[in-house]
Amino acid sequence: MKTIALLTVIAAWGSVLFLRPEGTGLRVLLMVVFLLLGTLFTLAGGFAYWWDGGMRPDKASPTVLICGLLTLASQAGSLLRAVFEGEGGTEWPGRR
Repeated sequence: MKTIALLTVIAAWGSVLFLRPEGTGLRVLLMVVFLLLGTLFTLAGGFAYWWDGGMRPDKASPTVLICGLLTLASQAGSLLRAVFEGEGGTEWPGRR
């Protein structure tokens, strides 16, 4: 699961930094997929870290939890990028 989580983080940040889809359909689809995966990894990683921390302290690893949070942070960055680029339908307030 750690490998899948790390690959998801790389793909999520790659889509934010390097991918510039023309249509909003692909951008919305990517956001939904990465939000679902980020939420899944955050919840599963948090629960696994909590469980292993109490039951098997030597096996506790926050890697999946951190990957989930980084995936969610990438989508927050994608949303901010869309707002700053004026894709929301209204202009960003600025000097006139």
